Amino acid sequence: MKKDIKLIAFDIDGTIITKDGRVLEETKKIITDLKARGIKIVLCTGRNFNGFYWIREGLGLMDFDDYSITCTGAFVRQNATGKAIIKKTLSPADVEKIAAKLDNDKIDLTIHTRDILYNKAKTPNKHFRYDQGLMKMPWLRYESLADIHDDLARVSFDSDFDTLNDFEDRHKEEFKDSYKYMRNEKTIIEILNKSAGKSETLSELADLFSIKMEEIMYFGDGANDLKSIKAVGVGVAMGNARTMTKEAADYVIGSNDEPSIANFLKDYFND
Repeated sequence: MKKDIKLIAFDIDGTIITKDGRVLEETKKIITDLKARGIKIVLCTGRNFNGFYWIREGLGLMDFDDYSITCTGAFVRQNATGKAIIKKTLSPADVEKIAAKLDNDKIDLTIHTRDILYNKAKTPNKHFRYDQGLMKMPWLRYESLADIHDDLARVSFDSDFDTLNDFEDRHKEEFKDSYKYMRNEKTIIEILNKSAGKSETLSELADLFSIKMEEIMYFGDGANDLKSIKAVGVGVAMGNARTMTKEAADYVIGSNDEPSIANFLKDYFND
């Protein structure tokens, strides 16, 4: 039996955009139609807020009652203004403690804020550059944390797979004692506030809307979508999703390069 869905949350990379970074026209149309029916549409992403501005605009999610979960659940932000209505940040002391673990010059340490990526390196490595290019975000160098005048969303360690594996073997458990530890990509380790996370922040946002998790539908593909897919009333995995994400889902649809989301939603809502 189909559930009474009041909110639909979408991961971005590997889900609502194609491999080459586009939102399909079919997806735009169905989201516009569902939003007109009064269904809440929420983007739920690991990206920084200004690392997907063109996606919000393309989907028509720029009203004062449109929200996004960003930085892997470190924030909920109002799309129209960028204002944080939920925040789970790191303190400067946290960042100093995390940075003190850096012990390999092949690894770049990046501090993520709403608008800017901060990296001390004069020439950042290619793994940082790839992530920065994906999000189309500016970056700045910094001498000390006093140079950064914004909320500290997360710290990432960017390097090649083997180097990060070695770093992870030595430090993962230490980080997990005090922080949220994520490795959704092979070349990036994320360290966040312990209470951050997509599913945790989605639950808090649902409470603000007086919506039950059972009344939420979630689309995703990655390891950082797994808990959300399990937690909601209808969990949907993309055909290109990781095996464990597919296994946790109520439905598995086609890939992000096909109009799979639109076709599924049309069928589910009888359009």
